[in-house]
Amino acid sequence: MYDEKSRMLMITIDELVKNNNLGLTFKSGRSGGKRIVKWAHAVDLPDPWHWISPGTLVMTTGGGLPTEPFEQIEWLRQLAEAQASALVIAPRDFAPSITQEMLDEATDLGFPILGASFDLEFLRLARLVIESVLQAQRDRFDAGNKLFQVYTDALWESSQLDERLQIIGQKLSLNLQILDNETLTPIFNFSTPVQKDNVPYSVKIPGRTQTTLNIINKESRFFDETFLPRILAGLLSIELEREMIDRDGIREEGEALFDDLLNGEIEFGAAKIMLERRGLLGKLVTIAIDPSNKGSRQYTDIHHIPEFYKIYPLFSRDENRIFAVLPDDSNLLNALINYFGKGTKIGISSPITAMLGFKESIFQSCLALGRIKESQTDLIHYNHLDLELALGPKTVAEARAVVGHYFGRILEYEQTNSLPLLKTLAVFLKYDGNWKVTASKLDIHRQTLVYRLKVIEELTGIKPTTSLGITRFWIALEAAKTIGLLQDS
Repeated sequence: MYDEKSRMLMITIDELVKNNNLGLTFKSGRSGGKRIVKWAHAVDLPDPWHWISPGTLVMTTGGGLPTEPFEQIEWLRQLAEAQASALVIAPRDFAPSITQEMLDEATDLGFPILGASFDLEFLRLARLVIESVLQAQRDRFDAGNKLFQVYTDALWESSQLDERLQIIGQKLSLNLQILDNETLTPIFNFSTPVQKDNVPYSVKIPGRTQTTLNIINKESRFFDETFLPRILAGLLSIELEREMIDRDGIREEGEALFDDLLNGEIEFGAAKIMLERRGLLGKLVTIAIDPSNKGSRQYTDIHHIPEFYKIYPLFSRDENRIFAVLPDDSNLLNALINYFGKGTKIGISSPITAMLGFKESIFQSCLALGRIKESQTDLIHYNHLDLELALGPKTVAEARAVVGHYFGRILEYEQTNSLPLLKTLAVFLKYDGNWKVTASKLDIHRQTLVYRLKVIEELTGIKPTTSLGITRFWIALEAAKTIGLLQDS
């Protein structure tokens, strides 16, 4: 454990005053006593602000000090605006007296004015300040080396970033947390509980990670200034960026797997091992998302949601919707809603099985999404629609959703092709799937009917000759009649 007790902070005004060897006293501006002194400079010119840098202790015998009260006030203001740390006056004979107006202004500004004897050797005071600065630089260098050594040791001790954060925190007596800026979700949480009144020191982690490093300093003086936290944040940004690159690659692999499943190049059952390697275990569902786009992030970064750091869903999209394959977990679903913003809607399929099929799960999620758009609910499962579907749509909006889901691609096809697929399907179901009667009523050859039904299956993913297909297409046809797309015959 790092128990370095040497000072990393430079000397303060209060500490200079407490040094009895200097004989300094507060004449005004005591509230600024915690100011840090970064350098010391003796100057008797009338414009000392032109010759100093921020944090400089200005030492003067009063030779450049104006005499009139209003001039002294303006002189002090310009010194304060130059961010001098304080003013030490060791007046010589015939130097202008400090007016009460100037002292009052210093009090208002919280700018320390220190009195000293003319016998005070400015060189001795400057030497003390410079030694303090040099010691702080040495301490900072040593602490930086210690931080790099601790970080290197942690890299050897664990391959997991959350474990390494705990190791670093233990060795430096720190409690560390990495927070996602968008959702305010801890990516890596504090190793020990934090009291409500214990406010952490926060530093933004650079790069595209959009995260913040929070530090609770338990007993260590290691982080007495911002220098070292920023070094640690920079080191963490490299690791977080590398993990983002890894997730980018895993996401691309997932999109390719999604396409293969959709195109039937691989069966869902055969993909089980690949899904398990992505952390997709248990009952998986397909979800269709209609994002509100009120969040600041978009589809391209969806896989960087903190909840997806341990699992890697499959993602895809079309012009209007985003699709994902993931466990049916309310925490994951709510994380997506928070990510895209209020008003986001998600339709959820039944659990995907080899019998259900991947393509059917997509259709189910789309149908659920179509229903939810007309409601105040954010999430809806397809399973909750089963009874409603069995009874048929109750409103025109629901009817449009059902027609759009089952017949959307058929209607698009008919706009550019002459085959009357919807009419063919309606006649086929009207005559209870009788091939001979249907072909006769449509005045076509039986093989032409076989071809048309095959096209319907390819467009919808539903086989019209199965009991499930007959049920769903019958409900959809009734919905089409409700909205005037088909007429009773």
